[in-house]
Amino acid sequence: NDQTFKTEIGGDKDVIVAFTAPWCGHCKTLAPIWEKLANDYANEPTVLVAKVDAEAENAKATAQKQGIKGYPTIKFFPKGSTEPVAYEGGRSEDALVKYINEKAGTHRTVGGGLDITAGTIAALDSFVSKYTSGGALETIQKEILAASENIKDTYAQYYVKVFDKLAQNPGYVEKESKRLNNLLKKGGLAPEKVDDLTKRSNILSKFVAKVQSAKEEL
Repeated sequence: NDQTFKTEIGGDKDVIVAFTAPWCGHCKTLAPIWEKLANDYANEPTVLVAKVDAEAENAKATAQKQGIKGYPTIKFFPKGSTEPVAYEGGRSEDALVKYINEKAGTHRTVGGGLDITAGTIAALDSFVSKYTSGGALETIQKEILAASENIKDTYAQYYVKVFDKLAQNPGYVEKESKRLNNLLKKGGLAPEKVDDLTKRSNILSKFVAKVQSAKEEL
């Protein structure tokens, strides 16, 4: 409604909004897709998937201010901005997920999972490549520790941890990858935990992929 719209837009979330009307046939088609989309991003703290009934008494002012002429109209509001970007892409779940990921820098997939790049940090992957190409572990440990201090991403410290563990046990990555994959396959975990394990697993796969190719060459 008008009040929640003012509260959510322009804050610390990227917001995608569908303006709909009760009598609109295309809106009825969009409804289940929009619900799935909201579920896909339910565990994404910086993204909000919202819907506004543009003909409801408590939302008419918002629809008017946004210049809504037809239904459904989809608009994307970047975090910190009240200026929308009109969405003109397809209305499938897949198309909408790709769009949000591109705009918000997220890594969701259809169904709410995470893609294979979630958690990985390109600036630190270069150190992984250096190590798996035969670089000295001790040197890379120092380099990645220094580089990670300038990166705000939570998972930067996980890269550091993996290198520390490798110094103690060269077989750590393979063993830990199996452990995480088994936990994910087993299921029954909270969505936040699934995200965390997936991100860790993605980072480890950067090491594993290189290790596997080295084995194949031998």
